[in-house]
Amino acid sequence: MIEYYSQEIRRYGGIKRYVAAKASEKKPLIDRIREYAKNKQVLEAGCGSAVNSIFLANEGFNLTCIDRDLNILKFAKINSKVFNKNPKFINLDIKRLKRIKNKFDVSFSHGVLEHYPDSQIIELINSQLDVAKFVIISVPSSFFKPSEAINGDERFLDEKHWSNIISKTNGTLIEKFGYFYDSNRPKIKFLRFISTLTLNKLPKTKPYFGFVVEKKQRCT
Repeated sequence: MIEYYSQEIRRYGGIKRYVAAKASEKKPLIDRIREYAKNKQVLEAGCGSAVNSIFLANEGFNLTCIDRDLNILKFAKINSKVFNKNPKFINLDIKRLKRIKNKFDVSFSHGVLEHYPDSQIIELINSQLDVAKFVIISVPSSFFKPSEAINGDERFLDEKHWSNIISKTNGTLIEKFGYFYDSNRPKIKFLRFISTLTLNKLPKTKPYFGFVVEKKQRCT
Protein backbone atom coordinates (compact mmCIF):
# COMPACT_ATOMS: atom_id res chain seq x y z
CA MET A 1 0.00 0.00 0.00
CA ILE A 2 2.89 2.39 0.61
CA GLU A 3 3.93 2.10 -3.02
CA TYR A 4 0.33 2.73 -4.11
CA TYR A 5 0.10 5.88 -1.97
CA SER A 6 3.53 7.04 -3.11
CA GLN A 7 2.50 6.75 -6.76
CA GLU A 8 -0.71 8.67 -6.06
CA ILE A 9 1.17 11.44 -4.27
CA ARG A 10 3.57 11.78 -7.20
CA ARG A 11 0.67 11.74 -9.65
CA TYR A 12 -1.01 14.64 -7.85
CA GLY A 13 2.23 16.64 -7.71
CA GLY A 14 3.19 16.29 -4.05
CA ILE A 15 1.68 15.60 -0.65
CA LYS A 16 0.05 19.02 -0.20
CA ARG A 17 -1.82 18.78 -3.48
CA TYR A 18 -2.72 15.16 -2.76
CA VAL A 19 -4.21 15.99 0.65
CA ALA A 20 -6.18 18.93 -0.76
CA ALA A 21 -7.49 16.87 -3.70
CA LYS A 22 -8.58 13.95 -1.52
CA ALA A 23 -10.35 16.27 0.92
CA SER A 24 -12.22 17.81 -2.00
CA GLU A 25 -13.21 14.40 -3.41
CA LYS A 26 -14.36 13.24 0.01
CA LYS A 27 -16.14 16.49 0.91
CA PRO A 28 -19.40 14.75 1.96
CA LEU A 29 -17.41 12.72 4.51
CA ILE A 30 -15.30 15.67 5.67
CA ASP A 31 -18.39 17.88 6.04
CA ARG A 32 -20.05 15.38 8.35
CA ILE A 33 -16.98 15.07 10.53
CA ARG A 34 -16.97 18.86 10.81
CA GLU A 35 -20.68 18.86 11.70
CA TYR A 36 -20.65 16.17 14.38
CA ALA A 37 -17.26 16.87 16.00
CA LYS A 38 -18.51 19.80 18.08
CA ASN A 39 -15.50 19.77 20.40
CA LYS A 40 -13.09 18.97 17.56
CA GLN A 41 -11.97 15.68 19.15
CA VAL A 42 -11.70 13.09 16.36
CA LEU A 43 -10.37 9.55 16.01
CA GLU A 44 -9.53 7.95 12.66
CA ALA A 45 -9.87 4.19 13.13
CA GLY A 46 -7.59 2.64 10.52
CA CYS A 47 -5.94 5.70 9.04
CA GLY A 48 -3.78 4.34 6.19
CA SER A 49 -2.16 7.38 4.59
CA ALA A 50 -4.09 9.62 7.06
CA VAL A 51 -4.79 12.29 4.43
CA ASN A 52 -8.25 12.98 5.89
CA SER A 53 -6.82 13.47 9.37
CA ILE A 54 -3.93 15.61 8.15
CA PHE A 55 -6.41 17.88 6.38
CA LEU A 56 -8.69 18.16 9.43
CA ALA A 57 -5.79 18.73 11.82
CA ASN A 58 -4.84 21.77 9.77
CA GLU A 59 -8.40 23.05 10.10
CA GLY A 60 -7.99 23.08 13.87
CA PHE A 61 -9.37 19.65 14.81
CA ASN A 62 -7.55 17.42 17.30
CA LEU A 63 -6.90 14.15 15.48
CA THR A 64 -5.77 10.80 16.80
CA CYS A 65 -4.90 8.27 14.10
CA ILE A 66 -4.54 4.55 14.71
CA ASP A 67 -3.45 1.79 12.36
CA ARG A 68 -2.13 -1.73 12.92
CA ASP A 69 0.43 -1.39 10.11
CA LEU A 70 3.48 0.28 11.65
CA ASN A 71 5.08 0.96 8.27
CA ILE A 72 2.05 2.78 6.85
CA LEU A 73 1.78 4.70 10.12
CA LYS A 74 5.40 5.86 9.81
CA PHE A 75 4.72 6.82 6.18
CA ALA A 76 1.69 8.90 7.21
CA LYS A 77 3.63 10.57 10.04
CA ILE A 78 6.47 11.56 7.70
CA ASN A 79 4.02 13.07 5.21
CA SER A 80 2.23 14.99 7.96
CA LYS A 81 5.46 16.78 8.90
CA VAL A 82 5.15 18.91 5.76
CA PHE A 83 2.12 20.60 7.36
CA ASN A 84 1.87 23.07 10.23
CA LYS A 85 -0.30 20.83 12.42
CA ASN A 86 -0.07 17.07 12.80
CA PRO A 87 -2.35 14.32 14.09
CA LYS A 88 -1.27 12.06 16.92
CA PHE A 89 -0.29 8.64 15.55
CA ILE A 90 -0.68 5.39 17.52
CA ASN A 91 0.26 1.91 16.31
CA LEU A 92 -2.89 0.03 17.33
CA ASP A 93 -5.33 -2.42 15.77
CA ILE A 94 -8.91 -1.10 15.63
CA LYS A 95 -9.90 -4.29 17.48
CA ARG A 96 -7.95 -2.97 20.50
CA LEU A 97 -9.71 0.36 20.99
CA LYS A 98 -10.23 -0.35 24.70
CA ARG A 99 -6.60 0.69 25.12
CA ILE A 100 -7.57 4.22 24.06
CA LYS A 101 -8.51 6.19 27.18
CA ASN A 102 -9.54 9.37 25.38
CA LYS A 103 -13.13 10.21 24.54
CA PHE A 104 -13.96 11.59 21.09
CA ASP A 105 -16.82 13.40 19.43
CA VAL A 106 -16.37 11.33 16.27
CA SER A 107 -14.61 8.13 15.29
CA PHE A 108 -14.46 7.72 11.53
CA SER A 109 -13.06 5.37 8.94
CA HIS A 110 -12.79 5.38 5.17
CA GLY A 111 -12.29 2.17 3.20
CA VAL A 112 -11.78 -0.01 6.28
CA LEU A 113 -14.87 -1.93 7.41
CA GLU A 114 -15.56 -3.56 4.03
CA HIS A 115 -12.59 -5.84 4.74
CA TYR A 116 -14.36 -7.57 7.65
CA PRO A 117 -17.26 -10.04 7.99
CA ASP A 118 -20.58 -8.77 9.37
CA SER A 119 -20.03 -10.03 12.93
CA GLN A 120 -16.70 -8.25 13.21
CA ILE A 121 -18.09 -5.04 11.69
CA ILE A 122 -20.70 -4.98 14.47
CA GLU A 123 -17.97 -5.44 17.08
CA LEU A 124 -15.78 -2.75 15.51
CA ILE A 125 -18.62 -0.22 15.39
CA ASN A 126 -19.50 -1.00 19.01
CA SER A 127 -15.89 -0.56 20.12
CA GLN A 128 -15.82 2.85 18.42
CA LEU A 129 -19.10 3.80 20.11
CA ASP A 130 -17.39 3.07 23.43
CA VAL A 131 -14.96 5.92 22.81
CA ALA A 132 -17.01 8.31 20.62
CA LYS A 133 -20.53 9.71 20.51
CA PHE A 134 -20.72 9.36 16.73
CA VAL A 135 -19.22 6.84 14.33
CA ILE A 136 -18.99 7.89 10.69
CA ILE A 137 -18.38 5.11 8.18
CA SER A 138 -17.31 5.53 4.55
CA VAL A 139 -17.18 2.39 2.39
CA PRO A 140 -17.22 1.42 -1.30
CA SER A 141 -20.69 0.37 -2.40
CA SER A 142 -22.19 -2.37 -4.57
CA PHE A 143 -21.44 -0.03 -7.48
CA PHE A 144 -18.10 -1.85 -7.72
CA LYS A 145 -17.54 -5.39 -8.97
CA PRO A 146 -15.52 -7.96 -6.96
CA SER A 147 -12.86 -7.88 -9.69
CA GLU A 148 -12.24 -4.20 -8.86
CA ALA A 149 -11.05 -4.95 -5.34
CA ILE A 150 -7.57 -3.58 -4.61
CA ASN A 151 -6.67 -5.89 -1.74
CA GLY A 152 -8.88 -8.79 -2.79
CA ASP A 153 -10.87 -9.12 0.44
CA GLU A 154 -13.21 -6.13 0.03
CA ARG A 155 -16.94 -6.81 0.13
CA PHE A 156 -18.98 -4.39 -1.96
CA LEU A 157 -22.29 -4.49 -0.10
CA ASP A 158 -25.53 -2.66 -0.85
CA GLU A 159 -27.08 0.03 1.33
CA LYS A 160 -29.70 -2.31 2.77
CA HIS A 161 -27.03 -4.74 3.94
CA TRP A 162 -25.05 -1.98 5.68
CA SER A 163 -28.20 -0.63 7.33
CA ASN A 164 -28.99 -4.11 8.61
CA ILE A 165 -25.50 -4.49 10.08
CA ILE A 166 -25.75 -1.11 11.81
CA SER A 167 -29.18 -2.00 13.26
CA LYS A 168 -27.45 -4.76 15.27
CA THR A 169 -24.97 -2.41 16.92
CA ASN A 170 -25.22 -0.29 20.06
CA GLY A 171 -25.88 2.75 17.90
CA THR A 172 -28.68 4.34 15.90
CA LEU A 173 -28.31 5.12 12.21
CA ILE A 174 -29.14 8.82 11.92
CA GLU A 175 -27.88 9.72 8.46
CA LYS A 176 -26.94 8.14 5.13
CA PHE A 177 -25.10 9.74 2.24
CA GLY A 178 -23.54 8.73 -1.06
CA TYR A 179 -20.77 10.32 -3.08
CA PHE A 180 -18.41 10.02 -6.05
CA TYR A 181 -15.01 9.40 -4.54
CA ASP A 182 -12.35 7.98 -6.92
CA SER A 183 -13.59 10.44 -9.51
CA ASN A 184 -10.51 10.09 -11.72
CA ARG A 185 -12.06 7.00 -13.27
CA PRO A 186 -13.78 7.95 -16.57
CA LYS A 187 -16.94 6.02 -15.65
CA ILE A 188 -17.26 7.77 -12.30
CA LYS A 189 -16.56 11.16 -13.89
CA PHE A 190 -19.40 10.52 -16.34
CA LEU A 191 -21.82 9.40 -13.63
CA ARG A 192 -20.92 12.40 -11.51
CA PHE A 193 -21.90 14.60 -14.44
CA ILE A 194 -25.20 12.69 -14.81
CA SER A 195 -25.84 13.17 -11.09
CA THR A 196 -25.39 16.92 -11.48
CA LEU A 197 -27.88 17.03 -14.36
CA THR A 198 -30.47 14.99 -12.43
CA LEU A 199 -30.10 16.89 -9.13
CA ASN A 200 -28.39 13.91 -7.48
CA LYS A 201 -31.25 11.49 -8.30
CA LEU A 202 -29.22 9.32 -10.69
CA PRO A 203 -27.44 7.02 -10.37
CA LYS A 204 -29.24 5.73 -7.30
CA THR A 205 -26.17 3.78 -6.15
CA LYS A 206 -23.16 6.05 -5.68
CA PRO A 207 -19.63 4.58 -5.69
CA TYR A 208 -19.28 5.28 -1.98
CA PHE A 209 -21.75 5.07 0.90
CA GLY A 210 -21.54 6.96 4.15
CA PHE A 211 -23.36 6.28 7.42
CA VAL A 212 -23.54 8.31 10.61
CA VAL A 213 -24.19 6.23 13.73
CA GLU A 214 -25.03 7.80 17.09
CA LYS A 215 -24.41 6.07 20.40
CA LYS A 216 -27.67 4.95 22.02
CA GLN A 217 -28.48 6.63 25.29
CA ARG A 218 -28.60 4.26 28.25
CA CYS A 219 -31.80 4.22 30.26
CA THR A 220 -31.33 5.09 33.94
